[in-house]
Amino acid sequence: MKTFRLTVHLKDVQKTEVTSGRVKNAKGKFVDKKQTKLFNTLSFMVKDQDEINKTLAEVRKEYTIAKGTNPEKKDKFGKELINISFVK
Repeated sequence: MKTFRLTVHLKDVQKTEVTSGRVKNAKGKFVDKKQTKLFNTLSFMVKDQDEINKTLAEVRKEYTIAKGTNPEKKDKFGKELINISFVK
């Protein structure tokens, strides 16, 4: 059975604060280490083109898909950054 991975790059996403583990502070006590991360890529496993279209429609309702901004990459410039790849 064919399976595809749909990857979508998002625009204007807020940074999220996450806990990335425990470290010792100056007093030698373990404390949670916090970082801000940017989650600007979504990835989905899909079965066929119909499911790809439905998933993209749902993503477009909730997010703005990023467009290529590098003029040196002519195949991506000005187009939505969406990738569909085959997975065994």
